[in-house]
Amino acid sequence: MQNITIAAVSTRNRLGQPIDALADMRAWTEKAVRQGAELVLFPELNVTGYIQHAAARQWAEPIPGPSTRQVIQLARDMGVILSCGILEREEDRFYCTHILANGSGLIGKQRKIHTPVQEQPYWGFGGSIEVFDIGKIKVGITICRDSFFDEMTRTLFMKGAELVLMPFGYYNVPRSRYLKETIHGMSIQKACWTNGFFALVCDSAEDRAPNEWEENGAKFPGWAGVIDPWGSPLVFVERDGNGEAMVVQGISAEVLQNRRNHPNFLAAELRPELYQWTQASSETSDPGLIHLRRHFSIPRPMPT
Repeated sequence: MQNITIAAVSTRNRLGQPIDALADMRAWTEKAVRQGAELVLFPELNVTGYIQHAAARQWAEPIPGPSTRQVIQLARDMGVILSCGILEREEDRFYCTHILANGSGLIGKQRKIHTPVQEQPYWGFGGSIEVFDIGKIKVGITICRDSFFDEMTRTLFMKGAELVLMPFGYYNVPRSRYLKETIHGMSIQKACWTNGFFALVCDSAEDRAPNEWEENGAKFPGWAGVIDPWGSPLVFVERDGNGEAMVVQGISAEVLQNRRNHPNFLAAELRPELYQWTQASSETSDPGLIHLRRHFSIPRPMPT
């Protein structure tokens, strides 16, 4: 890793308005670059619009596709690396996807791995966990719910990630309370502490008025921030309200090295040869596994 300046932007979430969403990205990217940003993150499905409704599929597009090409052009114009969310269509399958692009093209994409039940009717599950070397730093991506799975954040560490991009698209509490009062916020900090990586996080912003698909509209918290490898926030939007916001923060290779060289760094004591498990089958005779199977229904990923 080398020192790098990164930015997270909490933007308004527009439904099926990619031209306007990309215009928002351009305006915020200009501001971020003026403050020295070399990598800029935008929220989950910020280009397509996040909605738990079949309507989302009408706005899906292939990757690469029209929006991807415009993101690449924006990255070229600004001399920056961009990461943003697009509902991806691949033949008759759909994925909640985050892309990573620079002026030379598409660096890569990460499909959402852990799709919650509310989203499963509308898009499927990703099938791989990627880490991308962008020169100064190695980057992984966890999309919303993915960020809360220790298995995924640990896998990113094992694959070499030094920075994890965590775009979100949900609301639970006002942004001023997120890190301090929710298990979700604490789990992000714990993932950084356990794995010794930085996290760049953001969520969508503002309220969306009731519309033909959402009787009550939608609300987003408008937070953004950077967590260091010790699990401490370097910067986080905590002011009142849920308007659009941006953070820009330099992160240090020395900090990451110090964390990973600490004598009590947990990941240095991993015992991967012991961490093996399989889901209980209907034929098992283990009473404990039978008990778990009967009391906890663990659905398998739906076909994609």
